Amino acid sequence: MIVSRLQDLEEGLPPFQHGMCSNEIFTPEQAVHSRVALSILGPGGCTEMHMHPGSEHYFLMIEGELLVRTDKTEVIIRPGECVMIEEGEPHQVINMHDEETRYFAICSPWPKAYVPYEEKKK
Repeated sequence: MIVSRLQDLEEGLPPFQHGMCSNEIFTPEQAVHSRVALSILGPGGCTEMHMHPGSEHYFLMIEGELLVRTDKTEVIIRPGECVMIEEGEPHQVINMHDEETRYFAICSPWPKAYVPYEEKKK
């Protein structure tokens, strides 16, 4: 068993993120098959449209409001709601709340790449 304390997490900034910190709850060495992070997105913070080939992505809301956009649709999720981005589906998140938004970002398996959407369309 491996225990992680949220107050002890180191902040990181994944590629294509603006106004966000992403705190890896377990390292790739600890959680070989999936990535779990506590993401904190400041007001107006967002990600660029991107995808993770070979990996599903889940957003489980804790606090605030998050606009989750794909190349086909969009939805606003609130605390207690979860959305799944399918493998390789282009997506973007935007903080629609006037305060910090907090959510768990879960990828399975651990993403091997963050691919900008524009690059894939060429």
